Amino acid sequence: MIFLDSSFLISFFAENDQYHEKAMEIAGKIENREKVISKLVIAETITILRLKLTAKQVLEIYSNLPENFRVIEDQKYYNNAMKEFLKYNGNISFFDSMYLYLMKKENIDEIVSFDEDFDNKKGIIRVH
Repeated sequence: MIFLDSSFLISFFAENDQYHEKAMEIAGKIENREKVISKLVIAETITILRLKLTAKQVLEIYSNLPENFRVIEDQKYYNNAMKEFLKYNGNISFFDSMYLYLMKKENIDEIVSFDEDFDNKKGIIRVH
């Protein structure tokens, strides 16, 4: 299993993104792996994609995400994510805190991300 950060998904779907080519390359390398996202990843991805794509394109992506990825319901873990956030003294976003918590809970040690906040986190390997 591998967790997908919103930074990867945004770059994958937005052809005008600076990391689009790299995202396409990584997608090919992880094609046969189980890919995991969360509801919060969807929310963050859709929020940013609205600035890069048309509403119709965003709707199509939104509609297809649950079919292509295992989606974790994460609302019940907000308190745990806040503890993770405090562990890093607020130096990473709440989103990233949630992803770190979910990865630990699901025994996932790899994340595809262009976000350096995932570097040097115990037990986490950032694929980029």
